[in-house]
Amino acid sequence: MVVAKAGIVGVNTGGQYWDPFLRSVDLEFHQLDHRQKEQALRSLADQLVDDQVRNDMAKLGYEFVGGAFIPVEQYDRREAEFVPQSSARELDKAMKRLIDGDQSGAITAACGAVDILTGSVYLRDQIGDPGKTAFAAKVGTVALRLNVFGEIKDDLVNLGIPEADAMKIAEDWQKATSHAAAMLQSLRSKMGDVHGTKSTLRRAAYDAVKWSSAICGLLDRR
Repeated sequence: MVVAKAGIVGVNTGGQYWDPFLRSVDLEFHQLDHRQKEQALRSLADQLVDDQVRNDMAKLGYEFVGGAFIPVEQYDRREAEFVPQSSARELDKAMKRLIDGDQSGAITAACGAVDILTGSVYLRDQIGDPGKTAFAAKVGTVALRLNVFGEIKDDLVNLGIPEADAMKIAEDWQKATSHAAAMLQSLRSKMGDVHGTKSTLRRAAYDAVKWSSAICGLLDRR
C-alpha cells in the first residue's frame, strides 16, 4: 500500500517473499522519471519515517518539518524572509552543516548569525566592544536598546488584547529569549566547533539553528 501510494504501481510478486518484492520495487522505481522518483521517495519517507529514515533523507537534503519531508533549500528560502540577509547566510550555512552531519559546526554557525546582528547594533549605536561582551548579554542589551518587548506589548494592545495580558505575554517572551540566548551561549561553549570535532547532539544542533533564527527575527529592524 505504501509503495502504491508513492506511485510505484508495476510491482507484482505474488505477495509471498520480501526479496522479490523489493527487487520489483527497485526495478519499477528506476523506470520513473526524475520528478516521479522525487515524489515517490518523499511519499515513502513520509509514511515510513523513523530516526534512520530521517538521517537518510537528511543526507539527500531533506528535513522533516510539519509531518513531511521538504528540501532544505526551500525551507531556508522561506525562513530567510524573516531575518536580516547577513544572518540568513549564516543560518543557511548552519543548516547545511547540520544536514552534512557537522553538528558542532552547525551550532557555531547558528550562533554566528546572532553575533553578526548584535555586533552590528553594538557598533552602530556605540554600545561597546561586541567582542568583549558575552553572547547572551549582547542579545539582552540589543533587545533593550531596540525596545523590542515594549513594542511587542504595544502591538498586542493595539490588537485588542488587554494591557495586563499583553504585558504578561511580552514579559514571558523576554524571559524565553533570555533563556534561549543563555542556552545558545552554553551550547557553543560546550559543543560548538568550526572543525566539527566536539561531541554534540543532533537535536541540540537543530534547536540551536531554530532559536538563533527566532532571535535574529526578533531583533531584525529592516
